Amino acid sequence: MKKLQITIVGTNPPDAVASVLHASSEPPAKDTPAPNRIGKGITPLLIVIFLAAFALCSAGCGSNNSASDASGPPVLRVSMIPTTDPGKIVRESQPLVAYLEKETGAKVELTVPINYAAVVEAVANDHVDVAYLGGFTYVQAAQRAGVVPLVQRERDKNFHSVFITHPGAGVEALADLKGHSFAFGDVNSTSGHLMPEYFMRQAQVDADVIARAVYTGGHDATALAVANGKVDAGAMDETVFEKMMKDGKLDPAKVKVFYTTPPFFDYVWAARRGLDPQMADKFSAAFMKLSVGDPSQKQVLDLLGANRYERASDSDYDRLRQAARDSGLLK
Repeated sequence: MKKLQITIVGTNPPDAVASVLHASSEPPAKDTPAPNRIGKGITPLLIVIFLAAFALCSAGCGSNNSASDASGPPVLRVSMIPTTDPGKIVRESQPLVAYLEKETGAKVELTVPINYAAVVEAVANDHVDVAYLGGFTYVQAAQRAGVVPLVQRERDKNFHSVFITHPGAGVEALADLKGHSFAFGDVNSTSGHLMPEYFMRQAQVDADVIARAVYTGGHDATALAVANGKVDAGAMDETVFEKMMKDGKLDPAKVKVFYTTPPFFDYVWAARRGLDPQMADKFSAAFMKLSVGDPSQKQVLDLLGANRYERASDSDYDRLRQAARDSGLLK
């Protein structure tokens, strides 16, 4: 039987791009109380879709393993955490899909779920072959399912979160956050939650700021929440902030960086434990050969915010694992 895909269609006609919901019998990626959120909650329709997806998959979706039709190429199921709008990521990633299909000889099926935990669930339950994960979601998936790190951008070995605020909030340093509203991104985000909270605790920021923080669900949503005055400050991925500023999505007069964290390891492409080693090698080799000197390859690098890729190592995430344990986010 063909693999079931449930599609969430955007509110605008051009946004009819899928966010695939992966049904799972496993518990959520992180067992924590539901976070405070900005914006609308889960609608009854979305709950019905989740339940329908689970019921149909339980009734008999085919094998979860990557396979090929008798007359076609193998299928490589790739998923990415939704660092920004899922539909936008899918649309903008088509050059990457085409490049990977050329280099691996596989038919690439790209999905971007509606939250970070869904990607961990998918790769842990063999619904996905290769996943683009943040540092925290990587250590979760590695602990749960033994996923194998493949490659990462050079900058991912020296990554930062930025803390932003709006003029008039009176926030110029971490110590000034006391008494102010604050926003994290997704609860499972490395640069949007785990490491910002870790450095806030190290700096002895007032505990109420962390306890009362809202979770916007994404880096772009955090930036807009701050810029629009919904919260006084927030923490987010440095690359998303840079791109939003460059693309004119943020007004420098409405938002500014007041603190940048020390470096840490973050994003990584990782394979499920049972993926054919030859396919994993082809996938890694495709990223390793990307060069800014080739115009078509530079397009792929630009959309990924990269200059070049390097091999990734599990041991590089030991410090992040410890930070997650210290914060009670990883058992």
